[in-house]
Amino acid sequence: MKHTRQGPLPTPLVGDASQLAEWAFAACPGKGLNYPELSQWVFGHPPEQWLVGCWRKAYVGFSSDPAVRRAGASAGVITQTLMHLLETGKVAGAVVVKQGSPKPWEAEPIIATTPKQVMECTQSVYVPVPVNTILAEMERFQGRLAYVGLPDQVASLRRLQQLGHPGALRVDYVLGPYCGMAMYQKAIESFLRANGVKRIEDVAELRYREGEWPGYLQVKTHSGKVLRAAKFYYNYLIPFYVTRSTLYSVDFTNELTDISVGDAWHPKYEKEGKGFSVVLARTAKGEQLLNEMQTQRLVELDEASLQEAMSMHGHMLDFKKRGAFIRMGWRRRMGKRVPDYGYKPVRIAPSRRLAEAVIYTVFLVCGSRVARRLVEFVPLSVLGPMFNVLRKSWKNMSKPTKRAGLRDYRVQTWPGRKVIATPEGGKSAR
Repeated sequence: MKHTRQGPLPTPLVGDASQLAEWAFAACPGKGLNYPELSQWVFGHPPEQWLVGCWRKAYVGFSSDPAVRRAGASAGVITQTLMHLLETGKVAGAVVVKQGSPKPWEAEPIIATTPKQVMECTQSVYVPVPVNTILAEMERFQGRLAYVGLPDQVASLRRLQQLGHPGALRVDYVLGPYCGMAMYQKAIESFLRANGVKRIEDVAELRYREGEWPGYLQVKTHSGKVLRAAKFYYNYLIPFYVTRSTLYSVDFTNELTDISVGDAWHPKYEKEGKGFSVVLARTAKGEQLLNEMQTQRLVELDEASLQEAMSMHGHMLDFKKRGAFIRMGWRRRMGKRVPDYGYKPVRIAPSRRLAEAVIYTVFLVCGSRVARRLVEFVPLSVLGPMFNVLRKSWKNMSKPTKRAGLRDYRVQTWPGRKVIATPEGGKSAR
């Protein structure tokens, strides 16, 4: 992949005449994967609540180990779960993303085989990382695996399992964080330039959620310079460098996992600090695993209602479950292709479409070359607080429109492509 102002673009490899396997296209999330079909395959039934997918129990909690809790992006629940799976021998490895490899500003997937390696892979990564490039290594791995991925990566993994891919079938536990919006790597380069660092090669260390929850972006350079920006301040980069796939993704809560985890955004928890997570157990084995960890006092979990869990992320649920379909509709009317997820909302009110027009206009303006360049001249001490005030003001102003009708969210579904046997003995899609 080559990093450009329009994001990472595929670049042909010189002299590589290898053919792409048929399952690579069948399981590609970029074209969309049929969520009703995958939900039926994973859980045995379609979702009752389409805003969050299938679920069994909802909790708010954190890792009981202060070091794990502090190291995690929110409260260390995924990290603690992976460590427990390894320590009890339920899995021999965990597919995770390691920040700072192969270069300090990059990240890559690895198979962690010890709790220490898992701890080295804590926190979130807010730029695209192609996790499923590790499939061949997963296939060669001796032992069962856990897998941590973003919603599109998890959907791809589930499709690969459905198709009988040997690497994907080694996975017994699927975990994943909630995922709202990701940014292109150019966002970090812009942040560096705005703070006097001209080349990304000058970066010695990059952490997206360093420090106590909710954390801050921290960049250390080879010259000893340390740059820091509070999470809600460096989020100003999002409208300038949001990824296109983010705008067309409809899965916020990682609906096809065994356990999904997000930040517990609630005044009560935000005031207390330290880090709290909202946790959804989606499968029986996911719920059993959480109960086992709570019995052993590895995590502290308080059961919550689904409505309470949803209220912590109402704005982003609307952004994905209605906003993404509006944006895809506009793109389709321009004659461009859009992902097919196997469902769509039955109805979206005109007032909600109008609100989306405002949001999308902001993205279009901020994503221009001129706007991206101009923003680098505004000091973070001004830009960060200003963006935070604008963000809160917009959320408060648009809340009645964006929440209206969300509880009555209903969808129309359609069949996915059939899965058939292939000459290689696996499966494919038609």
